[in-house]
Amino acid sequence: MDMIEIRQLDSRQLSAVYQDYMIHDFHAAELKPLRMMLDAIARGEYICLGCFRQETLCGYAMLVQVGADLLLDYFAVIGKFRDSGIGSRFLGMLRGQFADADSLLIESENPDYMENDAERQTAERRLRFYARCGCQDTGVTAQVFGVEYRILELPVGKLHSQDEIRAVYAKLYHSFLSAPRYNRHMLLR
Repeated sequence: MDMIEIRQLDSRQLSAVYQDYMIHDFHAAELKPLRMMLDAIARGEYICLGCFRQETLCGYAMLVQVGADLLLDYFAVIGKFRDSGIGSRFLGMLRGQFADADSLLIESENPDYMENDAERQTAERRLRFYARCGCQDTGVTAQVFGVEYRILELPVGKLHSQDEIRAVYAKLYHSFLSAPRYNRHMLLR
């Protein structure tokens, strides 16, 4: 099995990953502006990680961090490395890296709200991937800037109740959004 490792990405590397990959890997409605991510890094509330095989970037993970709570904001494997097992290994390594966290939440597109069969099947495939990697569906859903998500939890300690998940999720988003923007663009269920 190939050796892979996780390395922290600096602001310059994040900018390159954003331009080279993220704008292609995520729908425009899902993608935060790069400036918002860079500002969060400067505040110490955003972690950018790359998954490397030697010097080759194979995947990336961007996480919001407030205290001991984390949200896996973006997670992707670079196209030519998909379906090779790197994604599950990378996610497992993240679980180990953040073993001391209180919570690690994940947003995954809700297949019930997809516009067509192809998008629904992609969303269902993502949910199955996360389930195989040990993620738990929390039963909490959210609409964020018009995109519908199921909120998952990657167990790094105890699993949390729905009320705890909602509180942590709201806290994490408040680190990015002003109260008026949060109230206008966020709906937790």
